[in-house]
Amino acid sequence: MYKSVLTNRNFLKNWLAQLFSQLAANLLNFALIIRVFELSANTEYANIAVSLLILSFAIPAVVFAVLAGAYVDYLDRKKVLVITNVARAILVLGFLLFESNLILVYLLVFAISIFSQFFTPAEAAALPKLVNKKQLVVANSLFLFTLYSSFILGYSLAGPIISTWGTNSVYWVTAVAFAISALLSLGLPKLQASQKGLNIRNINRDVFVMIRQTTTKIIKTPALLIPIVNLTIGQMIICIIAVVAPGLAILLFGQSLASVSYKLILPVALGLIIGSVLVGQLLRNVRKVQLINFGILIATVSLLGIGIAKNFSSLATYTYIVVILAFGLGLANAMVGVSAQTLLQVHSSDDERGKIFGTLNMMMNLAATLPVLLAGITADLISPASVMIIAGGLVGAYGIYQFIMLKKHKLLGS
Repeated sequence: MYKSVLTNRNFLKNWLAQLFSQLAANLLNFALIIRVFELSANTEYANIAVSLLILSFAIPAVVFAVLAGAYVDYLDRKKVLVITNVARAILVLGFLLFESNLILVYLLVFAISIFSQFFTPAEAAALPKLVNKKQLVVANSLFLFTLYSSFILGYSLAGPIISTWGTNSVYWVTAVAFAISALLSLGLPKLQASQKGLNIRNINRDVFVMIRQTTTKIIKTPALLIPIVNLTIGQMIICIIAVVAPGLAILLFGQSLASVSYKLILPVALGLIIGSVLVGQLLRNVRKVQLINFGILIATVSLLGIGIAKNFSSLATYTYIVVILAFGLGLANAMVGVSAQTLLQVHSSDDERGKIFGTLNMMMNLAATLPVLLAGITADLISPASVMIIAGGLVGAYGIYQFIMLKKHKLLGS
């Protein structure tokens, strides 16, 4: 099945472009998380400082995501992919001058995130035009495989790169990766959306009407609402983990995140990769809703397990327990992510995908904003472990609620 899409040269270009773009983003994210935590390590607000960093990425999505999605429905997605990657490559170089100033770091991250709001819906909306409907599950699993592979590479390489060549080297590597992604996107065919006649003034005037209409449609259409809610929860969990990861590494292993990323971050990434392959290959014929429900169950157990893991630190197998739980968290996220993304693409038409994925991006980041801030506050006031326990309880409660709603709406066979 993978061979059938990888022989599609346009898909291959888009896939490799995503690889370099996501690698750049993950290298940058990890480097900045480490840097911000270091800059605030001697204060009582280290986790909150990391929360503000994550919010600098998230807030532009809340403000601009739907508007960007509306523009994408009128634009050549190829041009959007090229321009956003070039812009991010240039902006990343700004960290070479301002990495020691937290305020300027947040502002640069904010600007980079604005361009990402255009990149995300353009990439998602372009994929169904490059492959046929039957290949969407495989294509999505490959894209998520790339997303998670870049996660593992970015988060695994950032620490050694910083230790060997310094933080500035990460910014150079990131800029080059964004530039390569832009060059690969240049090789794609025109990906003009079906809607014509872009009028920025009219779009700006009508965007709130569009937000209301798209949101209303999503809420009234369980086939769209369910995958969006699940993708939102997955994003929320990832953001919360990013916030507490530096403190969690110290709590669980007594070392910095850069030193123990192979015990905490690497297993999550491996779980993400293996999970995306399983869903795309071995489990591609299994009902997507069943995979989502099972993924939520695994996520609940993993979050709660990591939260109480410190109580078993005297065991000889302690490290293995943490690694397995982290792996389970990644596996669960992949099962939910691939399945939900596929359901969303199948149940949306080409002329509305930009709006729907833009709305998805907004909802994901809006829903994550408060939990991310609360996670940082809770981690500073109590402990990072308590954040994981609370998150596990909430995810489990939602899983039960979702199962009841799926049964009520007779969607368990989706």
